[in-house]
Amino acid sequence: MLQRFSLPLLILLILAGCQNISKEDLQVLQARADHASQLEQENAQLKRERKSLSKSIHELESQLEQEIADKQILIEQNEQTGIIKVTMQQDILFPSGSFEIDQEGAADMLRKVVASLDGKNKLRVVGHTDNLPVSRNMRDKFSDNWDLSARRAGEVARFLIWGTGFPAERIEVIGKAAVEPIADNSTEEGRALNRRIELFIEK
Repeated sequence: MLQRFSLPLLILLILAGCQNISKEDLQVLQARADHASQLEQENAQLKRERKSLSKSIHELESQLEQEIADKQILIEQNEQTGIIKVTMQQDILFPSGSFEIDQEGAADMLRKVVASLDGKNKLRVVGHTDNLPVSRNMRDKFSDNWDLSARRAGEVARFLIWGTGFPAERIEVIGKAAVEPIADNSTEEGRALNRRIELFIEK
């Protein structure tokens, strides 16, 4: 009975110049060919996802052109993974001393972010703080910066779910306190940059 081989396996056999080959060697070659085929499929899928995310970033930049120009928001894309990161400073999302979303500018900005997505994206919402302890007037609500960063990230997620209809099962919330600064915490300007929310847009 003729045995059917995958195309990658036949190529391997031809390149190896095999005329007599053991069953064990054949199985090894078949496994390698199957693995190569799987990698090829995964690579094709990644290319499709990067292409889709590239369309999303162009739409984001179009929707948020004014906010980008005003330096209220920063949009970046990882070249390898295609994942989009949208960075928003805390001050444009939350009124001073509050953890509730500003229902004017911030709400409109978050709606624009969701409007630019293709309906199949996943969102990871990450909250960050500076390294100063939680202020006295907020200690009855938050025990520390871990608590505060997670709560603010959670508020963004709640708005995305209830305010825009984004599916809850496609949102992940993370609070990172002050462990990933992007600026010098010894200056007020640096601390302001570190107090931020990052939205990671994935497929």
